[in-house]
Amino acid sequence: MESKDLATSITRLSLNRRVSMFVLFLTILAVGLIAVSRLKIELVPKGFENNSLSIRVPWNSAVPQEAMEKIAIPLEEELSTVRGIDSMTTSCSSSSVRASLDFKQGIDMDVAYREVRDRLERAKLRFPDDVEFSYIYKMDMSGFPVVMLGVAHALPPEVDVYDFMNKKIITPLSRIDGVAHVDTKGLEEKEIIIEVNKDRSEAYGLDIYKLSRQLQGDNFNLASGSVQDGGKKYLLKSNSTYQNIDQLRNMPVSTNIILSDIAILKYEPEERRHITRVNGKPAMAVTITKESSANTVAVCNQVEAMIEQWKSDPELENFELRIFMNQGGIIMTQLNTLYTTGRIGALLAALVLYMFLRRLRITLIITLAIPLCLFISLSAMYFNGESLNLLTILGLVICVGLLVDNSVVVAENIQRHYQNGLTKHDACIKGVQEIGLAIITATFTTLIVFLPALLVEGEMRFFLIRLAVPIVAALLSSLAIALVFVPLCVYLTLGRNPLDRFHWLCGAVEGFRDWLGRMYNFTFDRFNAWYNRALRFYLKRRIDLAFIFLVLFSATYFHTFKEVGFSFDEKREMSQFNISFNFPSQFNFDQRTDYFKKVEKILDARKDEFDLEGYLVRYATWYGSLEGWFKQDRLNDMTPREVSERIFKLLPEVPGLKISYEQMGDNEVKQDSEERYAVRLVGSDPIKLDEVIVSLKPLFASLPGVLALQEMQDDDPNEMALIVDRDRASSIGVNPTTLAGLVGNALRGSSLPRFQSEGRQIPVRVRFSEDDRAELADLNNFLVPAEDGRFSSVGSLTRPSMLSSPRYIRRTNKSVSHTLTMELEAGREEEAKRAIDAAKLNIDLPEGISFSELRRRYGTEDFVAAGLALALSVVFIYMLMAFLFESVMMPLSIVFTIPLGAIGSVWIHYLTGVKMDMLGIVGGMILVGVVVNNGIVLIDYANRLRRAGNDRTTALLNAARHRFRPIAITALTTIFGMVPMVLSEGGDMGMSYRSFGLTLIGGMTSASLFTLLVVPVFYTIFDDAQELINSTLAGVFSRWKKFINFND
Repeated sequence: MESKDLATSITRLSLNRRVSMFVLFLTILAVGLIAVSRLKIELVPKGFENNSLSIRVPWNSAVPQEAMEKIAIPLEEELSTVRGIDSMTTSCSSSSVRASLDFKQGIDMDVAYREVRDRLERAKLRFPDDVEFSYIYKMDMSGFPVVMLGVAHALPPEVDVYDFMNKKIITPLSRIDGVAHVDTKGLEEKEIIIEVNKDRSEAYGLDIYKLSRQLQGDNFNLASGSVQDGGKKYLLKSNSTYQNIDQLRNMPVSTNIILSDIAILKYEPEERRHITRVNGKPAMAVTITKESSANTVAVCNQVEAMIEQWKSDPELENFELRIFMNQGGIIMTQLNTLYTTGRIGALLAALVLYMFLRRLRITLIITLAIPLCLFISLSAMYFNGESLNLLTILGLVICVGLLVDNSVVVAENIQRHYQNGLTKHDACIKGVQEIGLAIITATFTTLIVFLPALLVEGEMRFFLIRLAVPIVAALLSSLAIALVFVPLCVYLTLGRNPLDRFHWLCGAVEGFRDWLGRMYNFTFDRFNAWYNRALRFYLKRRIDLAFIFLVLFSATYFHTFKEVGFSFDEKREMSQFNISFNFPSQFNFDQRTDYFKKVEKILDARKDEFDLEGYLVRYATWYGSLEGWFKQDRLNDMTPREVSERIFKLLPEVPGLKISYEQMGDNEVKQDSEERYAVRLVGSDPIKLDEVIVSLKPLFASLPGVLALQEMQDDDPNEMALIVDRDRASSIGVNPTTLAGLVGNALRGSSLPRFQSEGRQIPVRVRFSEDDRAELADLNNFLVPAEDGRFSSVGSLTRPSMLSSPRYIRRTNKSVSHTLTMELEAGREEEAKRAIDAAKLNIDLPEGISFSELRRRYGTEDFVAAGLALALSVVFIYMLMAFLFESVMMPLSIVFTIPLGAIGSVWIHYLTGVKMDMLGIVGGMILVGVVVNNGIVLIDYANRLRRAGNDRTTALLNAARHRFRPIAITALTTIFGMVPMVLSEGGDMGMSYRSFGLTLIGGMTSASLFTLLVVPVFYTIFDDAQELINSTLAGVFSRWKKFINFND
């Protein structure tokens, strides 16, 4: 009663203070417009990706085994002390070491970042001396590039491309407000290379190992404390830097010998190890990352504007710049898709309203409540620090169908009382008074489903919290508007007909209304009458309906639900594809260049067929990749994978070349794909692990349902080891460490302190000349100094051995791991997975090697969290209804609408062939709070009729007949609001809303169809149970009282 009095008081205030309500309306519009203009726009909210950090340490070691021992293992030992790490994956190649850290849910990633940075600094003390840089990346969307540029140029050879690019392109881009980092791939920095002549250096008794150590200590700028002079204190700095190249050339390296006597100094780019080509031209890839707080769309727009400016810059006329990934454009496409979806949904909802109400003014009043609620919701998002992104926009689109519910019930009830003879004022007051408690309860049951988000962990919590702000704000505002603005607007428009002066138009409108009325009577009115007859029948045969419901629910749960399944990898229609190439070791760089030029010719010839906007080719010493992106207005409907398979069939065949399709954004291999299944083995010895993998390949390839194996490793020998004869080396006084250092410095070179020139720091490296290090015979002739000053050749102290060492080593949680991925035959995926699992149980692995489980995107804890959140939602809804209705048994009949909604959600997924995903589960949780609303409105009205003197059956039949129209309106507006979302595509890098929309459509359809039958029947069952309990308890207390009185 208190809730009804509060609702009535609010409506009475609105009717009496019209000017105040108008000022409030203008205030909402003004604040809403300001909020919309200032809301940050981004693709996904911060924290959408897993809590992950990534570390990259570049080091051209040429041998992954060495990179693992000297960088990966020390790094892992330090990182393992960071708190909250869930898993750690390390990848070692010939050019770098990468470590990926996944953190547990709830970890403060800013604290984790600081700890990782601290551990990295500690690990760097144990790295080789020539490791110069290390990078830490946040693996959320704030660390993902917002713009990727392809830059091709035709500069003359005398121009320093690196310096020119930095001055004209990199630096201006870095200065854009909101840009955090600009990175380049394919832009090689020139360096000073000191190429030592082996014969001359040996003739003067110098070896390159000692020479490199001497050069490293001869170019420094060191703070040396402070000194006193003449009563003043000065900071002291020891300086031994070279001011120009000539000083470096004339540096003394021995008595009467300068550096230029034994070496040639060159200033040229480092030997290219990576090639980037865009649309068939040599190019560089420029990636731009924004600051975490920056507006993605604003940053992208500024970058686009700057690129347009450059097109008229004469200094850049030899440059071709092309944007091949613009996250700002992707965001606007996604937001426009959702905006269009919401707009169409609102239009359909308005048509449904007019079909039922047949009053244009009331329809417009209810429909215009939608933008007003959204303005309030956007204001709440702005003041709460939220951004406009895929999830928050999704929440707003959900609201389109829900926001009219309260207004529909209020407006429909006011209109009914007015038509029954009450004055406008009394109709407004009585209309709100009757349904005030019902709409307040219905609103809060929808809102309360978000409360469990505070009590669970995992991705479910993230989704619910991000959806909660716009939905909670919008629904609360819809309740306020239904109590404040809707009665006032209905009061001002009832009884007025502005078309009276236009008799011909008035007649046409009345004719159209009559036609809609006949259509309504022929369809929904008949449906209502049929429902009433069915309800009358089942009120007499309650057990029959309960049995039918039980059978339907059992069939849904035990059969249909298991057939639907759950999709771990939501099918997203990406705007690009990625094909990876793994070359055999004997393929040199020139051969790879020739191969990719053939690939480019194929793509150029098929651009129109595949609707390709462009493509990017990148390749290095052992891998290559081809990225293609489609036109925005593409006509064909082939998926990226289908395009990749078509291209695969056209590619030139090369023995030993392995090609595979890569899903964009894949990082760690996870056991989530439908068409792939992976087996991971872990151990301590990468060589032994590879031998086991080779022996297992034929076994797994022969299993039923397995089409092919995906392998990243090359089976041919690709590493030469120099086996040191320790006895001989010891007998002549040669230290093996000195030998290894000499060979390393001679071949890959040794990095020296950087050279300062005009504000730039230029890399410096010393190595043997190309002629002295090209062949194995040259290596054998290298002289190694002994302790007594004599020299011995490398060939006399070592013997070469060819090894099949892995070119790529992956470690998982500090153990070497190897993942074997199998492509599965379509239609036989489950059979193949069972066969693989059975084969694993029968394999006897060598000691020290074992199978390891692969992580899933959604683990058991995520499903437990989802189940807990769902259970808590039901409990909270029941408690809220029990509190507001002051009844323990009555809310149970309304709770039964939840399994009714679940039945529809499961069957619609089954019939459409769509698997449920995580957004579908989130939709199910929201559905729990929505489907009970119809039951609340129905039972509340039945209770009022019973209090007015009607018997139970009559009250239920009248309630079902009178509440049919508002229940049908609210259900159809919600359903039609979701239809465009189901039909829309996920879009570029977006998420699929299909399962989400289907969950709400199916659930609302089944719940609405069954509510008018099941809820009244179960209401009578629980009402009888309550009377039985009350009478039993009354009898017990009566006998107890008699027993007490008798003893007294």
